[in-house]
Amino acid sequence: MKNSVLHTDTGCSLTLGSGYDYLQAIPFLVKTISSIILMAVIGSGNLLSQTVGSSATQSVTIEVKPISKITVTGNPGPLLINDATAGSNLTPVTDNNTKYSVTTNLDNMKIVASINDRMPAGTKLLIRLSSAKAASVGYVDLSAALEPVDVVTGISRESEANQSITYAFAANADVSTIPTQSRTITLTLTD
Repeated sequence: MKNSVLHTDTGCSLTLGSGYDYLQAIPFLVKTISSIILMAVIGSGNLLSQTVGSSATQSVTIEVKPISKITVTGNPGPLLINDATAGSNLTPVTDNNTKYSVTTNLDNMKIVASINDRMPAGTKLLIRLSSAKAASVGYVDLSAALEPVDVVTGISRESEANQSITYAFAANADVSTIPTQSRTITLTLTD
């Protein structure tokens, strides 16, 4: 009877009689089966990762708020009356160097104007706002407009840029010298 020596991975030896020759093939067979199982597991993992997806959800909240904006560019130059024609009132002066822009997403809006203090007796301060899309009221007397008065109407869901603002300052012939003064004009986009 022939004896066989079986060596293990741990360094141990096992001596087998000739009747156990088939056991010599077991370590090779175990390694081969282990490799096949490992390849099957790795392969099935790849297969699962390709066929099973993942997803996530989010809730997005949206809203459009009411928008009503008006802006102006700078201030008009000084309105100085320094001339007159015999037999008539003093020669009025105008300035149209400033502009306004509006943006709104509302309907039936308008621009109103007011002055912070009355004009001196015998003088008038007028304002006119042009508009390409709405209705300009034309020249409006602001001389005593402590409460807002309409200057542009019919503004609806629009945007207008660089529209002209014209100021006119006039005085009666009997107005004497008036020292330099300022007035604050407030333009408001409202409904």
